[in-house]
Amino acid sequence: MAFRFRKSIKIAKGVRLNFGKKGVGVSFGTRGMRYSIHSSGRRTRSVGIPGTGISYVKSTTGKKKKNTQGTVSSTSTTHPADNQALVEEYNRQIQAITSLHQISPEPIDWREIQAIPAPYTPGEMGPLQQEAVHKYQTYTPNFFERIIKKLAQRKKERLNQAIQQAKLQDQSDYQEWHELTTLANAVLAGQARAYQEVIAESSEFQELSYVFKVHDAHTVELEFQVNGNVVPTEQLSLTKTGKVSRRQMGVSRYHEIKKDYVCTQAIWVARHLFAFLPIERCLVHVTEHALNTVTGNMENQVLLSILFNRTVLDRLNFARLDPSDAMENFQHHIDHLKTKGFRPVERITDW
Repeated sequence: MAFRFRKSIKIAKGVRLNFGKKGVGVSFGTRGMRYSIHSSGRRTRSVGIPGTGISYVKSTTGKKKKNTQGTVSSTSTTHPADNQALVEEYNRQIQAITSLHQISPEPIDWREIQAIPAPYTPGEMGPLQQEAVHKYQTYTPNFFERIIKKLAQRKKERLNQAIQQAKLQDQSDYQEWHELTTLANAVLAGQARAYQEVIAESSEFQELSYVFKVHDAHTVELEFQVNGNVVPTEQLSLTKTGKVSRRQMGVSRYHEIKKDYVCTQAIWVARHLFAFLPIERCLVHVTEHALNTVTGNMENQVLLSILFNRTVLDRLNFARLDPSDAMENFQHHIDHLKTKGFRPVERITDW
């Protein structure tokens, strides 16, 4: 049994954030014309004529040619509007990766699921089979079937087969109901195995490289690895002549965006854990596979360790808060410098 959740999430009208194992993509536009940009740098523009099935798709890698005269480069396309769209895509990507905390997940009402009645009583005929039997018993040949007996015979055979298919479907529906209500009972009882199953079956968390632990019925812990490549190292803008200027992003600006990205994703994880499980606290560790200058080895380092409280989180105004500043609402470990970025911290182990 699998829970079906979205891997593509609407950020705003016409804008969607698409999660993937290789990064995050942002797409926007309307029917017939759409732009998308991926954290890998790949950009896609598609133009179609609605109702005709005719479309034009153009993809670019986003890799710029080597600039031998400085850190600034300018590119242009045939149409200035394309340059403007490219810069808008870039700005939307920055906005998207720093505002994940605004995404409101659909909560799972386990008590409502628990109260779902059985589709039928075991030992009795299921509703779909009853309907199929009724159709078989009330079948009346039409004009052609009365003339051509083989047609009527084939129709009766199909109706009889439909009874067996309906029976199998009833059995499948009952099994699914049984599994779902059993899971709901286990979740509401705070069983660790049920919590593990819910998170394992949630597609949102399947896109993360994570480790999930259950401490008790009210507290869980999730550690995940952040994809630092999502944060761009270039800064795009339009020149006065309408060309696209590509400049190496300033160190402070880069680290500011990365901090917001790490913090907003931590909030995103917490909001989803609270939406899917009847817990009161969740401990979230955000890690990154990076070079440890002390050992000279690539290691999984903790960038942020934070203990979220459901009551406090629910009171926050996600539309207006700054994700980095919002960390002050909770017990947390973070060491971040504007000019050097994150430094490894210890995981929170007691609360």
